[in-house]
Amino acid sequence: MPARMKIILLLLLLCLALTGCRARIIQSALPDAERIESAGEAPGSGQTEADSGENPDRTTENPEARQKEFDENAAVEIVAGTDRTLHGPGEGDGAYTAVVSGQPAARLNADADESARQTVSAPESERMGTAEDAEMADSAFRYYSVLLKERSESLYACKKLNLYFETADDHVTVFKTSDEHQLILDAGAYDVSARLLQENLKVDDGWVCRKNPEIVVKIVSRNILGGGVLSAAPAAAALQALINRPGWQEIEAVKNQRALLLSQDMLEAPHLRLAAGLVIAKTANPEAYADVNLDQALSALTVEATGAAGEGLYYLRLSEI
Repeated sequence: MPARMKIILLLLLLCLALTGCRARIIQSALPDAERIESAGEAPGSGQTEADSGENPDRTTENPEARQKEFDENAAVEIVAGTDRTLHGPGEGDGAYTAVVSGQPAARLNADADESARQTVSAPESERMGTAEDAEMADSAFRYYSVLLKERSESLYACKKLNLYFETADDHVTVFKTSDEHQLILDAGAYDVSARLLQENLKVDDGWVCRKNPEIVVKIVSRNILGGGVLSAAPAAAALQALINRPGWQEIEAVKNQRALLLSQDMLEAPHLRLAAGLVIAKTANPEAYADVNLDQALSALTVEATGAAGEGLYYLRLSEI
């Protein structure tokens, strides 16, 4: 057979192989995971992998599918109706491959009519206590840690706000290796002081106004907020003084009422630091945390850590005065 004919024959076989592959779905190996279906199948075919003589344990066909192809070795599950769309290379035409722990997490058909949505696998969400029908998490700290991590990591870049964090010392911010900087990242925000040198953390109002942060967090002493403080009046006065600094009325954080005070106490115990992250996260993105009651979270974390709820005001937000 002439070489040219061989090349043409090989191309035809390759086209046929690609056409057959695109019409299949691949079932997740996770227990009870919802199957993800691919586009391009003729209605009414109903042919299964077993019927075609191929591996019956890996693929089936769904003639009514409008989208996607799923890797059976995936570490996550693609589930319709969740609140987070896949975000990454190929977004817009349904083609995306994620990697979890070095393994492919999701492989979607480039010709899909819809983008798929991604969530953790059903067994994992039940283990963590975050699914609606899951058993309660083994601790309040575990529950709120998972919730904060999951929701912060699911935010698109455009939803992550620029945050100015000020210590108890006026006009002194934090360094990029500090626990406070990590708290900002954990809450799903960007630290506007991240590029400052450790010896240059003293800033002025002009610097803050040029940065134009979308959220401001200020630490205050224990006589203003903290355990045993029952009146919000001192904190309200301190917060008002903060936003009345020269030029601050024009920054986004003040105009949108995203300024808040945190007690120094909230930086000194793991359960209170987690509560601080929740307060910052909900102030920055209230719609993403609409179901989170901050007072209840703080109370649950405190009772679990200390054995008693205690009394005190630990934070104050501009939107609350």
